[in-house]
Amino acid sequence: MGLGHNHDHGAASGGGVQTATSGYRRRLMMVLGIYLSIIVAEVIGAALTDSLALMAEAMHMAVDGSGILIALIATFLAVRKPSKKRTYGMMRAEIVAVLINCLLLFALGGFILFEAVERWINPPEVAGEGVIAFAVVGLVGASISLILLSRGAKESLNVKAAFLEVMSDGIGAAAIIISGILNVTTGWNRGDALAAAAIGVIILPRAFMLLRQAVNIILQGVPAGIDIDDVRAEIEGIDGVAAVHSLHVWALTSGVPVMSAHIVLDERGRLDGRGAEILDELSEHLREHFQIEHATLQMEEPGHVEHEGAMHRGAMAVVA
Repeated sequence: MGLGHNHDHGAASGGGVQTATSGYRRRLMMVLGIYLSIIVAEVIGAALTDSLALMAEAMHMAVDGSGILIALIATFLAVRKPSKKRTYGMMRAEIVAVLINCLLLFALGGFILFEAVERWINPPEVAGEGVIAFAVVGLVGASISLILLSRGAKESLNVKAAFLEVMSDGIGAAAIIISGILNVTTGWNRGDALAAAAIGVIILPRAFMLLRQAVNIILQGVPAGIDIDDVRAEIEGIDGVAAVHSLHVWALTSGVPVMSAHIVLDERGRLDGRGAEILDELSEHLREHFQIEHATLQMEEPGHVEHEGAMHRGAMAVVA
């Protein structure tokens, strides 16, 4: 019974699929608007106060704002309709955006650490109260942006990248405020260098973790939160299923897990002609227990694997 079945409860084949990131498109647009306002305010503030620290923070936010813009553009590309050449559409555009944002985060973290050393050796003058006032504007904007993105950061790598960039900006603004207070009250002007170093230390490990998650998706690794043995046990626990092989679980993009498997029916399942019923039950279990909406399942009789290609037999040996 070489029956192939694609049981997809997602979007219709003629349209795009809603990804985890696209659900937060409006919030990304709001955050980008907040960033543009803050950047303009800080550039004006830097000109009025002659503050290098404030100008550096404005540049820092401009880099991060470009990362948010990249994430936003990816949400529009990711939901484009499938085509004959791209049968899944451009969902993976979100992961490309994550990789670009990772590069921005690494570059930003390295630049901040370099500047921190330079500022420790040659500490710049901070222009007191005016710098603090404009930095407060940046901190408030970053705080609002973090609230807008906090939920999406748990569901989408793209939003998580934007969240990390916003967090670094919030810390940067707080660092300027603290260094400004120390400068005004004690005359000590090396606080900015220490705060900047802390920002770099916070950014780099998180950028590495984000990169590792993105690479796992590109290499079609099993998505975080899904145990392949649990999936196998769930399938084999269905009445009428004798065994499963060539089981693969991966993600098209963050929040969109997919699966394929060859299902061997037991004697009762074959004789009773329950193939379609078993497929429906499998699809329901996969959706409810693992949030897998797109599963391609091939029903087989015992011994059919011997007629399959070496790739299927090899995959069977690896995951069995």
